[in-house]
Amino acid sequence: MSTKSSSSGSVTKSRAESRSRSSKHDRLLEQGLDFHKQGLIDEAAQIYADVLSRDPKHPGALHLLGVLFFQSGDAVRAVHLISQAAQFEPKNPVFLLNLGNALQASGQFARAEESFRRAILLREGFAEAYNNLGNALVGLYRLDEAIKAFSEAISINSNEPEPYNNRGNALRALGSAEAALTDFQEAIRLRPNYVDAHSNLGYTLIELNQFEGAIKSFESAIRIDPQFEYVRGALVFSRLRVCDWKNYQSQVDLLLADLSQRGAKCVPPWAVLSMTDSLLAQRRAAEIWAANKHPLQNSLGALPDRDRSPDERICVGYYSADFYEHATAYLIAEILELHDRHRFRIVLFNFGPVTGDAMQRRLKIAADSFFDVSDLSDSGVAALSRSTGVGIAIDLKGFTQNQRAGIFANRAAPIQINFLGYPGTMGADYIDYIIADRELIPEASRPFYTEKVIYLPGSYQPNDRKRTISAGIVTRSEYGLPDEGFVYSCFNNNFKINPEVFDAWVEILKNVPHSVLWLLADNPSSVRNLRLEAESRGLPAERLVFAPRVPLANHLARHSLADLFLDTWPCNAHTTASDALWAGLPVLTLRGESFAARVGASLLRAVDLPELIMDTRDGYVSEAIELGRNPALVTALKERLNLGRMTAPLFDSVSYIRKLEAAYLGLMEE
Repeated sequence: MSTKSSSSGSVTKSRAESRSRSSKHDRLLEQGLDFHKQGLIDEAAQIYADVLSRDPKHPGALHLLGVLFFQSGDAVRAVHLISQAAQFEPKNPVFLLNLGNALQASGQFARAEESFRRAILLREGFAEAYNNLGNALVGLYRLDEAIKAFSEAISINSNEPEPYNNRGNALRALGSAEAALTDFQEAIRLRPNYVDAHSNLGYTLIELNQFEGAIKSFESAIRIDPQFEYVRGALVFSRLRVCDWKNYQSQVDLLLADLSQRGAKCVPPWAVLSMTDSLLAQRRAAEIWAANKHPLQNSLGALPDRDRSPDERICVGYYSADFYEHATAYLIAEILELHDRHRFRIVLFNFGPVTGDAMQRRLKIAADSFFDVSDLSDSGVAALSRSTGVGIAIDLKGFTQNQRAGIFANRAAPIQINFLGYPGTMGADYIDYIIADRELIPEASRPFYTEKVIYLPGSYQPNDRKRTISAGIVTRSEYGLPDEGFVYSCFNNNFKINPEVFDAWVEILKNVPHSVLWLLADNPSSVRNLRLEAESRGLPAERLVFAPRVPLANHLARHSLADLFLDTWPCNAHTTASDALWAGLPVLTLRGESFAARVGASLLRAVDLPELIMDTRDGYVSEAIELGRNPALVTALKERLNLGRMTAPLFDSVSYIRKLEAAYLGLMEE
């Protein structure tokens, strides 16, 4: 979310400053202001300091020096100086506006709100103050109030683009992407080169699955400002979503070079997971994002010391936007139900939708407490966590969509853990641990994770044995599959497919007559582009068959129509792979270096199918061809998988929860 504060750090003199022209310091202050407007910061600062050395209570000099520090990124000193100016002239609305800006920049949203409201009372129709009040309210997660403030700014001055852009962000945060779209488009109409609005429009179009439009928006942002934060990576990732691979590798190489050589804010960390297997690049992208978007916050102060009695239950908090019919919930549900309630108190913090669906009802029953915190700020959620007595905070989102890493930046609990949702390091010193297994993070890889590693025996991934498979009879014809021939499948999101993966798949299909590849129809553009890519490689487009999205029970049932699941790299199938294994479909994976590239190997070891783990691209292709030419081998693999499914470590939820709880107990005893 990129917001804009109107008159943020304005160097325009207030009326009170103008009235002081007759003072003996006025000419000097005018000279400093001229330097300030020209960007001659050192010269302006020296003059403001000279005025204050002669008159320490000069409100104009205090204010302008504070604005200068604010513009230089030192919000703390800005607050100190502008606060003094406002004490000497408490009815100056410009002082209060810029004090609010500095307070907001330092994370003091409640004080910023108070300052903006005071400015509004002092100046009728103060559009800038309404706009910036809206931003403070967004920081407090009072989104409905923020939208009203932005709307008031627009009603005062409908030709200013910032309030439209900011209201669009608030609407998007509320889940009203369609309404947000209109605001971003209006902001761009008013200011065609408004890079923030172009970027925000792109992210909103992604949420609406309008990927081609998102690509155009990001391209527009890059034309305006080629170095605008994260937009180049967002563009490459958006093209991956539609399987548009023109100049793909060269674009990725440029992004990775900027990461390593300049520490550039050029690509979001979750996008990097699909672009490269480099542990160093993944760590660097996460560190840059965490420092930029979610730095450590101290507004709540240090965690209070709390002695836990030996018989007191350990409070474990799980935090997510996905406590409903969602892939994460499908994995975690039974684990929550199996927690030992004599030793653990389980609290869920939901900052996602309140759907009331069957899964959400199930999760509410599984927990001791279920808090809807979607209207609380990050610091508010952290404060609630502290007051609830959470000893171990589990972030189930990491840096994935709808994440709230700011909760943990405010220290929600003494122990904070990255688990399940994000397959990589978060690069943040306030995330203490990551839950993994020896396959995912071998000893040699540990230096690339900022977290300490909690190793679980078997696989890191929990599973729900209550996932039902539809009992109805499914046929190949109803899904457009040939009655005869070998069916390879991959139901991963299409952004995980890249040219190297697709080249391997085409080689496999060409060497297994009458075989087809069954893929998820993620979006119409990806379907069209994948067919074109197949034909450009000499493979008839009809050798690709596309599967629509269906309810989970039906999706699990249709796995029986396939013969072998072909995994992607460098980002493997995760929940998608365990779905296939649960449904009895073997998975062939290529193991890489990073967490995201080793999940397939972790899951296969946990169902005792290590022979399907390949270490080279050529080995992956050869094994897929061998299995395609010898269906009896696949039949044997399916029989092994089905016979051992209920006892395999991957699906032994009781054993899993005892291992997880042992890890939690060990942390509390350290």
